[in-house]
Amino acid sequence: MGDRIVGILLAVIAAGAWWHSHTFVTGFMHTVGPGAFPRLVSIPLGLLSVYLIVRPGFNQRWPEHSALLRQFGLLVVLGAYAALLEPWGFLPATLLATTMLVRLFGANWKQAMGSSALLTVALYLLFEFALGIPLPDIPGMSD
Repeated sequence: MGDRIVGILLAVIAAGAWWHSHTFVTGFMHTVGPGAFPRLVSIPLGLLSVYLIVRPGFNQRWPEHSALLRQFGLLVVLGAYAALLEPWGFLPATLLATTMLVRLFGANWKQAMGSSALLTVALYLLFEFALGIPLPDIPGMSD
C-alpha cells in the first residue's frame, strides 16, 4: 500500500511540474526555454509513479524513523528551493539547497559548503552556457 500511496503522490507532483513548466516565459529567440527541464524530469517521474501504482514492491517494511525524517527534510528543502529560486536567483538558492541536501546525508558543514559551491557553479555553467537555458538572476544583478 505504501508504494501505491507514494506512486500517487509522485504522479501528482509530475503532473504539477508539467503544468507549472508552461508558466515559465521563454525569451526572444530561445528555442529551449526554462520550462524544458521540468518537463524532461516530469515525464520519467510520471512513468515511474504509474509503475509504482500498477506494480508495487513486495517489501512491506516502512523506513526507520530517522530515514523518514531525512526524507521529509528532503521534501522541505526541495519545496523551499522551488519557492526561493525566482526571488533569490539561481546561484544563492541552489547553493543553499545543495548545502542543506548534502548536510541531510551526513556531511559536515565544511564538506557541504565546498561540494555545494562546486556543484552550483557547475550547474550554472551547464545550463547558462552549454545548454543555453536562462536561469533566474540574483535580484539587482540582472542586465
